[in-house]
Amino acid sequence: MLDPTLANGVITPASEGINWVPIKPATNGAFYSAIAQILIRDNTFDAVAMACPTQKAAEAAGYGGYTNATYLVITDENHPNYRKLMRAADAGLEEPPADPAATTQPTYYVVIDAATGAPALHTDAAKGDLFFEGEVNGVKVRTGFSMLRDSVNERTIDEYAEITGIPASEIERMGKEFGSHGYKVSVQAAAASTASVVGFDTPAGRELLKAMMGSNQMTGGSFPSGQSPVTEGKGACYDLTTIAGLPNVSAKNAAMISRGGKAWEKTDEYKNRVAAGEKDPKPMLPWYTNAPQSDAQAIMSIVNQYPYQCKILMTWMCNVIQATPGAMRDEAIEKLKDTSVLPLHIVCDIVVGEMAQYADYIVPDVTQYESFGLPTVSMIGGFGTTIRWEAKAPETAKTEDGRPICWETFLIDVAKACELPGWGENAIPDVNGQMHPFNDAYDYYLKGVANLAYAVEPVEDITPEEAHMQGLDELGDNWKKAVTAEEWPKVLKVLSRGGRYWPMDYKRGADGRFKGLKAKETYVYNEKRALMTNPYSGKRLSPTLNYNPQMFADLSLMTDHYSAEEYPFLCSEHKPKFRSVTMLANSPIMRDICAHNYMEINTEDAAELGIKDGDIIRAITPRGDVTEGEAMVRDGQVKGAFSIEFGYEHLAYGAQDVEIDGKLVKGDPAIAAGTRIHMMLDPVVAEHGGMGIIADTDASSPGRCGGMFKIEKA
Repeated sequence: MLDPTLANGVITPASEGINWVPIKPATNGAFYSAIAQILIRDNTFDAVAMACPTQKAAEAAGYGGYTNATYLVITDENHPNYRKLMRAADAGLEEPPADPAATTQPTYYVVIDAATGAPALHTDAAKGDLFFEGEVNGVKVRTGFSMLRDSVNERTIDEYAEITGIPASEIERMGKEFGSHGYKVSVQAAAASTASVVGFDTPAGRELLKAMMGSNQMTGGSFPSGQSPVTEGKGACYDLTTIAGLPNVSAKNAAMISRGGKAWEKTDEYKNRVAAGEKDPKPMLPWYTNAPQSDAQAIMSIVNQYPYQCKILMTWMCNVIQATPGAMRDEAIEKLKDTSVLPLHIVCDIVVGEMAQYADYIVPDVTQYESFGLPTVSMIGGFGTTIRWEAKAPETAKTEDGRPICWETFLIDVAKACELPGWGENAIPDVNGQMHPFNDAYDYYLKGVANLAYAVEPVEDITPEEAHMQGLDELGDNWKKAVTAEEWPKVLKVLSRGGRYWPMDYKRGADGRFKGLKAKETYVYNEKRALMTNPYSGKRLSPTLNYNPQMFADLSLMTDHYSAEEYPFLCSEHKPKFRSVTMLANSPIMRDICAHNYMEINTEDAAELGIKDGDIIRAITPRGDVTEGEAMVRDGQVKGAFSIEFGYEHLAYGAQDVEIDGKLVKGDPAIAAGTRIHMMLDPVVAEHGGMGIIADTDASSPGRCGGMFKIEKA
């Protein structure tokens, strides 16, 4: 398994058979490109798997997934569909008749059929030509794979080594090793490795390398994880998804406040400004055509009152400003406190954190030991669901009708007061079309447990003896009323086991593939990215994998604005086991394990700067933001970067003095100990009148890793 790590390292060097290979933060794209280059150069990638243009073709060839590597891309700059994947009409090919019963019709792309050498619909070819470059129907085209080959070869292995900090010999070793096991290889990279200024490169490279070896949905390769029966959707007993009368709101007729999922030129603001005579208008904050929802971007929209004002903000177990480098600064906080900017802010949490302390109302919540949850199992290739349920009665105050005050109770009562669909009486349909109430958390979660109990084949009823032995016969009427009398003993059976789990071979086929294959396509050529234009500069990002240096909002390089010689250091964050975003800082036991975190710096870097263990040092951005803390000098930190454990330097959670109704409650300075990364804001956004964090220019994720810093003694 190939596991490129962050600057701090997530693999223990002492583990048998494991090598820790440090990599500089925000350079994963370079590393993945180097490995892809080696696979193509040495012809050790699986050309058959890459050439399968459909799921049907892939399965017929013995694989679990397919790619668009052989799809043709229009490269004629004068063609109206330039940069798009070629469609049947572009090639002069006839499409099959439309299915009148289908709600959506398929898109037919064009490949060069490897068997005939002629253009064909991708659905008609068992295998496409990976390397074709030429003309089809008089239009210049080439395959996405040929474009990938060019993009990953834009730099040499030595240049990739310089970028990543990984020796060229080590990159060569990993590339050859990765390509030597057929489909029985995988790539694991997520979480913090995606939270950089160029974070999109991580999932893009991860998925590409898996596809290049044909490992998707293959035993011993990249087997699916977290598979589960339907619990909170259209399950075996209840439909917890469909809501009668749900408003038709989507990115097509509305805009997310985080500015994702819509191109700038498709917004009403852009159209109105053009109609008013403005030429080439620019937005205050960036728009992210392909990005999902983002809490970090939502906060920046709220403080900027752009693209519209947020009238009511509700946050649950969410400490956005603490988790977003660059957001927790005085000017942002003052905006959150200003009722003319944010009229109403409601928080539901079990602690008063950095975000919660600025709320107008705080609704108390229950802990994980007092609440329900239906998390999917995480084991690779596993199938099942874990049940979290009230191990103890909630200790929060209760409503007049006896329900514990918590997030679910708050949502239900507000929804009913506003007469929203999907709440109250006749809210939840069962499989027979009968409607059931949704008046408390039990009404929802226990129906999810019933779906699990009846999934695939129903579980046995719990025996009265076992129910009594576990105290399940003492559960109150609010539990029993949520399901039918027939379902109740089976629900108790699942609760008694803490969930439901199937044998590992349930999803492992005899042929080495995932049983019950689902269509698994990997984009070698990302058409959405190819067509996306930057709202400030009009530039575009590469539609195939390559290394993207750190950029600001207009795709200009950070190093075009600031000196890399003066600010040579990168940063990264990692999560210790005894700290988190929302809790544990207020636990004396956890604080005793490690009273504060450190600014971890490489031994060679420390020697050059005259820094030793225990020195107080500062990391300073080009815009003057300062991260200050105690130095920890160690070899287990990549050269050229520093790292910080996340979850320290709290401003709330009991760290500060609080006065309530004239009574002063003294804070505990121990909760505020340590440091956190203070990242600069994006200067390009500032030029357009906004206050914006540096972020991935495609996925919009906050730049927790990367940046530009100089380090000095305090």
